[in-house]
Amino acid sequence: MDPTPAEPPPGCLVLLLRLSVDMTADVVTSRGEVPAFAAARQLADELLDGLVNTVAAGYAVGALDVAVLGYRTWLGDTPQLLSLLPDGDPKARFVPLARVAEMPAVARGGEGLPRKWAVVLACEGEPCETAALASVYQMVSVWLTGRYASRPPVVIHCTGADALDDAYLRVARSLTLLATAHGPARLMHYVFGEPTPPAPLPEGKVEREEPTPQPPPCREGEKELGATLNVSELRSSCSPSLGGGGWGVGSSFPGRVFVNDWDITDPWDALFTYAMQEDGIAWAESGAGFAPARSMWAQKMGNTPEQWEDAFALNEAAGAAAIADGASSGIYCSIWAQQLSQRFLSDRPDTRDPIALNKWVNGLRTEWRTAISYSTLNWSKQAKVDQVGAAATLLGLELGPADDKGNRPWRACAVGDASLFWVRAGKLLATFPVVAADQFGSAPLLVRSNPGFRTVAVAAAGTCELGDRFILATDAVAARLFKSAATGPGPEWTRFEVIAEEVWRAELDVLRRANDMVNDDCTLVVLRVSGGSEDQGADAPRSPQNEGDIIAADAGDLMIDLPHDPPAPNNNPQATRDGFPESTDPGV
Repeated sequence: MDPTPAEPPPGCLVLLLRLSVDMTADVVTSRGEVPAFAAARQLADELLDGLVNTVAAGYAVGALDVAVLGYRTWLGDTPQLLSLLPDGDPKARFVPLARVAEMPAVARGGEGLPRKWAVVLACEGEPCETAALASVYQMVSVWLTGRYASRPPVVIHCTGADALDDAYLRVARSLTLLATAHGPARLMHYVFGEPTPPAPLPEGKVEREEPTPQPPPCREGEKELGATLNVSELRSSCSPSLGGGGWGVGSSFPGRVFVNDWDITDPWDALFTYAMQEDGIAWAESGAGFAPARSMWAQKMGNTPEQWEDAFALNEAAGAAAIADGASSGIYCSIWAQQLSQRFLSDRPDTRDPIALNKWVNGLRTEWRTAISYSTLNWSKQAKVDQVGAAATLLGLELGPADDKGNRPWRACAVGDASLFWVRAGKLLATFPVVAADQFGSAPLLVRSNPGFRTVAVAAAGTCELGDRFILATDAVAARLFKSAATGPGPEWTRFEVIAEEVWRAELDVLRRANDMVNDDCTLVVLRVSGGSEDQGADAPRSPQNEGDIIAADAGDLMIDLPHDPPAPNNNPQATRDGFPESTDPGV
């Protein structure tokens, strides 16, 4: 990649505005006392007007895709995400800046005021920050797929002071893990709300006449809202262990917070201050990485173990793991999934570079045809190999060398929806490349065995600590884990390392019979970040396929509330994932 391109790399900008009824309350800003939504709208208008005027003046801003979105709950408390661009299309989407400039913005009355680019919708219903940011995460991750060379995406969230709970912070952290060659995605919060009034004086006390000493000014526009919102906690929670603040060269962006005010130079810097990040980490020589892993798998209910079409491969000592999920409607997908996961560990392909990734996949295609003995197949199987072939999702995780405190950089790549869960001290910190149960579809991106299909991946990166756990799961298991986390206390992550595999499989069958989980092949791998070689397993990569039989390893259950009496078997056809055709997998 050219570190000094003549044209700025492509980028994307999301302006996310809260539309719940509480945004009609007045707030005091440097521009006067206005309703919270009016302040958020003017911030968006000022930024968009500045971008449009800059392009009109002939300055190069590079290809920039823009989404201006409003969110609220609607009938039945359903989260609603709408485009606020003035073209009349309510669908949440990215639009090139050049097309935004052609839209019918309305002039404001005062001289020097920005045009009205964000349309006015009624502020109704309740806030739904977590669902809205999860949808934005999905939009940004799809945009980033195959675009590692882009500048960092920028998400500007204009919201109120409440409802930013642990679930929201998990999605926020996940967003700021999405990686580019110029650093991670950048998340900015503009919080509009009334400062918490001072507490009443105790009985018998009188207010002192002399003025109360003022606290030092807040950094980066921050103002504490008392018990309503701890801004410092929000700022530090967005991306744990990712480095210092700011987004200059050599730093990582943890998420900035501003309250009841804005300076347009801050989002401007987020969009245009970036530099190529050199990757000098020896990923394949990380030394002690993971303690011996715990892994488990189960075939679809009704199938034999030989029909399990997932795969995984592990090299704990080198700090690397991969998991793959074969598409059910392909042919010889088990062999393809095994090949992808095992060769990921041995080859360590640079999945961030589309050219290198496709060159690697093309080499595997030839090997796969040899492995299935194509020339000896009957005509019907050869026809299916030629017309359909095999396909699988792929998720890879790598650790880098530890620093003097035992912390390690990590990076992950994903094609499709096999998912990574990052856990620290029993708490789910972030996930990748999915953040919610409703983001699993029937047509994920796939790595295909047939030529003519381009393979594209999305990347994430962070820094983990000793004792952190990474759980890798194929889609059926991952969807169930997300559902459990959203509807209750969530999984008890440490049980994944101690529960017997047969108990876990029995729970899967209960869920499947209750139609509370898709009947699909399931795979779960639990990895704990280790600091010493005494915890390591064998140096060579391993998987159930190259050991010659099934690994009888301990694993973890889904930790959901099971019925006291398992329901009777369901005679309806079981849901399966059909990976073909997927419209998001473009041909070459």
